[in-house]
Amino acid sequence: MQAIYIAKRLSFIPITLLGISIVAFILFRIVPGDPLRAMLPPNATVQEIESFRKEFDLTGPIYVQYLIWLKNAVVGNFGTSIQYNQPVLPLILARLPITLQLVITSELLALIVGIFLGTQSAVRKNRLLKGFAGTFTFLGFAIPDYLWGIIFVVLFGAILKVLPVVGDIDVSINLTTVTGFPILDSILTGNLPALGSSIEHLVLPATALALPQIAAIQRTIRSGMLDVTKEDYILTDRAKGLAQNYIYYVRAFKNALIPTVTLTAVQFTFVLGGSVLIELVFGLPGIGNLAFIAVEWRDLPLIQGIVVVYAIIVVVTSFAIDMLYTFLNPKIRYG
Repeated sequence: MQAIYIAKRLSFIPITLLGISIVAFILFRIVPGDPLRAMLPPNATVQEIESFRKEFDLTGPIYVQYLIWLKNAVVGNFGTSIQYNQPVLPLILARLPITLQLVITSELLALIVGIFLGTQSAVRKNRLLKGFAGTFTFLGFAIPDYLWGIIFVVLFGAILKVLPVVGDIDVSINLTTVTGFPILDSILTGNLPALGSSIEHLVLPATALALPQIAAIQRTIRSGMLDVTKEDYILTDRAKGLAQNYIYYVRAFKNALIPTVTLTAVQFTFVLGGSVLIELVFGLPGIGNLAFIAVEWRDLPLIQGIVVVYAIIVVVTSFAIDMLYTFLNPKIRYG
């Protein structure tokens, strides 16, 4: 039964990716404007324009163009970038680690801080803590991540000058690329100056991206904890004389964590989108920055490749969350 459940979830992945690729392919071809004309000189001849169209497979009916693109995309060939005149996939993969490092760090930070504040404000009868958590939640929801980024740039970069606000590592430091993740590469190569610089450059963008998530997670886990502690099985545990810490942090926390996992999965999609603006604010050379350049130049092959890569990340993450559900709540294991 479990194998059937996993196979069922896995079967959704190619179907979802196929649907997203169709929408993305059609959508970016029906918007006004011709990307090839923007790349060609104003006096380009008809023959030159047609030659470019053939080179980028922009001739024939749209469904024919899609089938050609899909056949190539299945084997990892997303075409050639109009702006960079390079294969699309290597361009994306070179930038992807920076974005993943930012997103994963912000997610971990949001989970750690959000769960801590949520559980403590639900368990502890401390007005000061509850007031702080409430204020933190309000500010997290009221101010979007990119605005937090601008505030951090002004405060910590321009005024206090205590943390770097541009790039992913100090330009004076040489770091050997192994995986593309600056922090991981610094550890693997034993480059301590690069490790310190990478962490310093990551603090502000990751925190700016995490703050709205912390607010949502804190509120969700607190609400879940308060609801779960009213359940009959928790009352029974108390009647048995079990330790309060065990009741709260083991019994109640596990069930309260389920809606938080759901929220985190949903947030992950928005965090990927939000990383575009954060990368622009902090000058990070990630896939979000690349996406902005691709849209600005109407680089269709690059835009389509980025959309598909984003979709793969989101779909695979959703599958991993589904598998995590089966651990947290066995009742939905074979649903």
